[in-house]
Amino acid sequence: MRILRYIAVCSALLCLPSLAAGQQLFVSDVQEITVRTGPSLDNKIVQMVKSGTKMDKIKEEGEWAMVRTDTGKEGWVLKRYLTSDMPVKVQFEEFKTRNAQMIEKAGQVEAIVGKFEEENKNLQKNLAGLQGEYGKLKSEYETLSKANANVAEMTKSFHEMKAASEAARQEADRLKRENETLRDISDVKWFLAGAGVLFAGWVFGYLLGRSARKKSNRMYL
Repeated sequence: MRILRYIAVCSALLCLPSLAAGQQLFVSDVQEITVRTGPSLDNKIVQMVKSGTKMDKIKEEGEWAMVRTDTGKEGWVLKRYLTSDMPVKVQFEEFKTRNAQMIEKAGQVEAIVGKFEEENKNLQKNLAGLQGEYGKLKSEYETLSKANANVAEMTKSFHEMKAASEAARQEADRLKRENETLRDISDVKWFLAGAGVLFAGWVFGYLLGRSARKKSNRMYL
């Protein structure tokens, strides 16, 4: 029986992967293992290490490996308790750590998102105010534009009326001058007419007097 057990142990040891010096290893999924002063169970225990503990391998000797623990102590452990794969316990702990970090970051992101949402609300509010101001300014601009258009139209009408008034004034001056000219001509005509009447009266009187003198002379003959 002892021979069979020894053969089984040797077969198991031969089936174990070779561990390179300087490789980082983990204590496999067991509760605790011993770190001894030498490569045998008879050597003194210098430290107890738990599953998942990291350690660096210095060298090998048979089924033993000389390691340096995470506390800096050196000693010998059975190679069958070592593995290059991260134990499930360590993976779980790291997962929990990463998960906690992700939850913390998610909280930070949520806070940042909340801050951005609040800022976005304020921006939306400011935008609404600016749009209101823009609408007001647009309305005032349109009113001023209409007023300016009316002013331009009124200015145009004023200039047209001024031009028409100036033309009417010039026409009135012309008519006034013509009227004065016609009045002068009329006065001359009336003067000439009066002079003609007087002349005709004198001629008529002269002729009548002459005719009367002739008749008188005839009566004395």
